Amino acid sequence: DAHGHPIRLYPVPLRYLQGAQQYSIGDIVEVRASRNPKDNRPESHRIESDSLTLVRRVPTDQQEWAGRREWVFRDSSWHFESLGQLDAARQRNATSMGLIRPGTVERVYLRPKSAAARQEFEEKWESVTSQTDLFLTEYKALEFLPQEIRIVWRCATPCEKCTTRPHDMMVLDWGLLELARRDGNWEKARLKLAAISNLAEYDFRLFIGNFFLHQQTWGVIGLWYPKRQAQHSLF
Repeated sequence: DAHGHPIRLYPVPLRYLQGAQQYSIGDIVEVRASRNPKDNRPESHRIESDSLTLVRRVPTDQQEWAGRREWVFRDSSWHFESLGQLDAARQRNATSMGLIRPGTVERVYLRPKSAAARQEFEEKWESVTSQTDLFLTEYKALEFLPQEIRIVWRCATPCEKCTTRPHDMMVLDWGLLELARRDGNWEKARLKLAAISNLAEYDFRLFIGNFFLHQQTWGVIGLWYPKRQAQHSLF
């Protein structure tokens, strides 16, 4: 939001936006939103999609990260030293999102989704398209993604869980999944994540969020990875 605190906006019909409403990740937009009464997570808001307007496009490359930093680091109350701290905030006040800096990244891998996951997707899609929608006259077909991209990591300040074994999370970053979907090359997406999670080269952090129906379960909903500036010796 305008104060630098994260909120979850739903539904954002990215695939249906036209003309001046189209935006990219990191751009500044304005939209009318209100708390979602069907979701008890305090960050969850519903939007009026017709009110969405693009305010400013954020430049690419290093300028892009500088533009994002202005917002991501404006309010540190949702930055946590460990997943344990974030989960404690969930138990206190239902906090459902946070930014965490990993101390180590041990593995990035692909895991095929099960037949049950495909069936669940198809049933949900059939349910959505069978309902009358006040805004859409036709639906653009969504593609079932057959793989999960997962990351195995430990907190920079170890929490109780990762002292015994590392966190193993599904990555739902839109850009990474779009890379895999567009090219049909999941290994390319895996290699991309493996590269940007190199902590020596990137200031790599994880946007972590939980799931509405399973609020004790966490996943990676976004990635922060500006390249570290080279350090030059004075001698």
